Amino acid sequence: MFSPPSNFASSFFLLFFLFSISHGFDTHLHFYFHEIVSGPNKTSFIVAGPNLTSHEFGDIVVFDNALRVGPDPNSKLIGRAQGMSVLASLSDQSVLTPINFVFTEGEYKGSTLTLFGRVPASGTAERTVVGGTGQFRLARGYAISSVLPEPLTGKVWKLDDFESYPALLVMFICNHCPFVKHLKKDIVKLTKFYMGKGLAAVAISSNSTITHPQDGPEFMAKEAKLFNYPFPYLFDESQEVARAFGAVCTPEFFLFKKDGRRPFELFYHGQFDDSRPSSNIPVTGRFFPKPDLSRAIDCVLSGQKLNFMQKPRFSIPAIKDIRVPYRIKEEIVAAMKFSTLLSLSTYNVHTMFMIVVCI
Repeated sequence: MFSPPSNFASSFFLLFFLFSISHGFDTHLHFYFHEIVSGPNKTSFIVAGPNLTSHEFGDIVVFDNALRVGPDPNSKLIGRAQGMSVLASLSDQSVLTPINFVFTEGEYKGSTLTLFGRVPASGTAERTVVGGTGQFRLARGYAISSVLPEPLTGKVWKLDDFESYPALLVMFICNHCPFVKHLKKDIVKLTKFYMGKGLAAVAISSNSTITHPQDGPEFMAKEAKLFNYPFPYLFDESQEVARAFGAVCTPEFFLFKKDGRRPFELFYHGQFDDSRPSSNIPVTGRFFPKPDLSRAIDCVLSGQKLNFMQKPRFSIPAIKDIRVPYRIKEEIVAAMKFSTLLSLSTYNVHTMFMIVVCI
């Protein structure tokens, strides 16, 4: 089935600008389109797809998304964005999207605005304003949208970005965990060293911002900047990525190896080293005796088999009763369509719309 293009994540919001040209009068609107594509509060659903082939061409997604005055999911609700996306390209994941903006609050309450056009898998999209009702009854014009990158790195990540690397380290961490704090500086040192030798690395936080607001994306951005993380630090608001991996605590380390065109395979799943916040054992970093994770990375980068017993991680439980996969399968690959910090969540990919109408 159709998985949303890279500018879609577990949820995202769109920034709209509306104004007029020609002989009409100017109208300027600023609002945010919030779409949640996973989790219990989804606002978009795949409702149809091709039944004769496994090709995604023909998949239809219907959505009923919130229009709010700001990027905060709790900001004032002013309407709904209702429509559908149809995968209409055989060569990529470009979609056709008829959208109706229904204003339920504010100055334009009772009015609607309708757009139609093609949205490419990435980059800028131009759509036509085909009409409206109420105050937009005679609206016509066009809409231009482009992805605004997340504030920390300006990059949207997906699994394909790591395909050329011989190994991938996926770390489940968070800001508040004392076990993560205990290892944080050494995690940075270790990843910097091995990323210079060909390792790819990414960190993911799957903690609830309801129970731990300090683990939210805005604080993740500050943390990544403060400690100069050399790896992307992503937010998994729905916890679906954590469940797909079988991650149950923080920190938790998954090291995957890549052999040519074969998919990533799990090579090591275990602890960083024997040090704990309450123990007298120092963090070993990458010096002798090497920590378990460092030894595992040495093995995978040199093409050797793991030459020691893996020790289970010991840290703060986060998600329970989920299995540990031994290979990244298709559904996990889909879940790993990384968006960066700041992404994989409500604080997500920002897409700016400039809508030009004459009314």
